[in-house]
Amino acid sequence: MALRNTKFTFEELKAMLEVSKKVFFIGIGGISMSGIAEFCLSLGKEIYGYDRERSERTAHLEEIATVRYFSTPDSIQDMDMVVYTNAIDEHNLEYRRAKQLKIPLVSRANLLGYIANLHRARIGVSGMHGKSTTTSLLCHIYKSAKKNPTVFCGAKMKNCDTGYRFGGRECCIFEACEYQRSFLCLPATDALVLNMELDHPDYFFSTEDVVNAFQEYISHARRAFINCDNELCKRLSHKNAITFGFCKDACYRGEIIKEDECGTTVLVYRGGSLLSTVSIPLFGKHNAYNALGAFAVAHTDGIPIDIIKKAISTFQGVKDRTELKGKTDTGADIFVDYAHHPTEIRASLSAFKQMGYKNILCVFQPHTFSRTFYLYNEFTTAFEDAGELVFFPTFSAREENIYELSEENFALDCGGTYESNIEKIKHRVAKTHCDAVVLMGAGDLSRILLRG
Repeated sequence: MALRNTKFTFEELKAMLEVSKKVFFIGIGGISMSGIAEFCLSLGKEIYGYDRERSERTAHLEEIATVRYFSTPDSIQDMDMVVYTNAIDEHNLEYRRAKQLKIPLVSRANLLGYIANLHRARIGVSGMHGKSTTTSLLCHIYKSAKKNPTVFCGAKMKNCDTGYRFGGRECCIFEACEYQRSFLCLPATDALVLNMELDHPDYFFSTEDVVNAFQEYISHARRAFINCDNELCKRLSHKNAITFGFCKDACYRGEIIKEDECGTTVLVYRGGSLLSTVSIPLFGKHNAYNALGAFAVAHTDGIPIDIIKKAISTFQGVKDRTELKGKTDTGADIFVDYAHHPTEIRASLSAFKQMGYKNILCVFQPHTFSRTFYLYNEFTTAFEDAGELVFFPTFSAREENIYELSEENFALDCGGTYESNIEKIKHRVAKTHCDAVVLMGAGDLSRILLRG
């Protein structure tokens, strides 16, 4: 089972860091962990870490830190602090060794919360879907407004070519992850809630559990920006709630006037008055919600409309979200897309249709057995816009198949076929007669399939 978050206070972490010279990161190659490690370097710390394999991020970290790709009992022998991710469990060698040596162990979210608290304004982007895209968009807007934000994003931001941006101490923008209630470690002054529904069923047991977690998260914020079109979000309350959506009661109301091969054009109203016409160079209504939420935060914070409008129109998105990677032998466009929840899958495939693709080959890698098991029925109707559908073995992450799921039957029930042979999938992709291929999921499918 995934490890729980630590709950050290700001003062406790400050005291720990004051006496810590060497900080070790378990899973240092993670998109969030690597950014936190870089920030700790700015605090004058020596950075060390472990990850299972070398990547673009760890290669960059090798220039400023000591990175290992193998575990040994003495990896953390001389460390003053060990930071871990929830992705590991209690059997991790470095984690167990740190406990034996009584080296302070701090969770990723707890340390990120401390870092965020070093900034005056703290914008936390939460929701089951769209966090990385919206965090990146807010970064682009605030950077365009010369606000010099520090940003921790869960994906590479194309406008910055990184997932982490070091800025001043005025503003910190970060993803506020709901898994394990990690966002309760993150002290947002402005809490943005993009959407809510049941996900992470290995942790959340009901929609009521989800609502309670988000309610507690926003209760500590000065302002809460809430998607008032989302059914679960409607159950949230905050004394300084600012709503956004496409319904007539939204504080920031959007109206889609055009959807074409260039993206989506939206009219944005505030209190019945037209503020701006915004061109979003991304596809799908889900991205219109992301842009509307970012607009609401930035405009409320006093950023001029013309800056917000221009930043949105020049936004390039984030890595692995509807990202074009090349072409097949037959001329079909190959995309990588991170969608792994039924709602995301529907929205993504619909967006590809909006982009003009008529026949889509979707190669999908399920992400965790628990999500498949608890959302099984939702998955079976999520792929209707795919012309052809192939399922790759599940990316199990932290789990084992304790649910006795048949991946072959799951593929059939969703209208596809199951294939574990990567060479056969490569051949099918290369020779497809579809006009687009979408490699979909949050696992390692695209990395394996596009390697070499």
